[in-house]
Amino acid sequence: MMFRQGGQGMTEAGEKTLLEVRNLHKTYGSWKRKPVYALDGVSFSLQEGCCLGVVGESGCGKSTLCRVIAGIERQDRGEVLYEGSSMDYKKRRNSLQMVFQNSMDAVNIHLRVGDIIAEPLENFTSLNRTQREQEVGRLLELVGLSVEDRIKYPRQFSGGQLQRICIARALAADPRILLLDEPLSSLDVSVQAQLLNLLWDLKKEFKLTCLLVSHDLEAVYYLADKLLVMYGGAVVEELVDIRDFARLRHPYTRRLIEAGALEEEGWEVVPERAGILGRKESSGGLLGKGCVYAKHCPRAKESCFERRPVLSQWEAGHKIACHLST
Repeated sequence: MMFRQGGQGMTEAGEKTLLEVRNLHKTYGSWKRKPVYALDGVSFSLQEGCCLGVVGESGCGKSTLCRVIAGIERQDRGEVLYEGSSMDYKKRRNSLQMVFQNSMDAVNIHLRVGDIIAEPLENFTSLNRTQREQEVGRLLELVGLSVEDRIKYPRQFSGGQLQRICIARALAADPRILLLDEPLSSLDVSVQAQLLNLLWDLKKEFKLTCLLVSHDLEAVYYLADKLLVMYGGAVVEELVDIRDFARLRHPYTRRLIEAGALEEEGWEVVPERAGILGRKESSGGLLGKGCVYAKHCPRAKESCFERRPVLSQWEAGHKIACHLST
């Protein structure tokens, strides 16, 4: 499986900040268990027309981040800003649309596909019935399906086809921001490639602003313009321009790259999927005073266990939370 290099880079994306996340914290647990810090002070900004890739292994907090931004879950503290103002989810329900990992769980299996896609059109537009039917047909063709598929039920589609239907439903709301939460993880490699090409084409055609959550560095490198790397609920590395991928240097990020066998010369992508590191425990952290990655880092020193590194500027457009990189 070979991909052309994706990611247009921030110099070609818009400069207007559409979404800003400030110091988000989210904790799970109860009085019987130690709390797990799913989000531990996450901050970033997302410019209009840009795709931000959020990468990390299972349990690092990336899906929680996506759900908090979408308003599905509420943060403990911190804020989500939309065009500079605190997010009003009642007024902005159509502005953020989400494509979930498990497409079958994301749809009503008792509805026909045409009705599933038409639901946002009924909620967010003034189109009449005939116009909605025409728009459903256009959206189906846009994602590579047939107009005749509108009368079918979800169980009659493959996983890749159903994910295309979920993308069509999300686009029906005419969103400003598309949140993609592991949209490829349950699909085989060939179908992943097809959907990545679809998302790339949609992003270019409609200048979509996207947040792509994944543990697959290959997919993120292909589609994203900028990158966040998360571990233990915290951002450990941030890259403003994906074209500087070869400059990534945090020990955890390097481990992800090595696990995915992503070639650094020429960016030739091989079939193996990145990010599955084989550890049974989740990276979701118990808050400590040291680095969240210290106990798994082969380069860790005494200072790494004693003092929490701050995400700080390493070079222009590149931030790292690592004592060994400062």
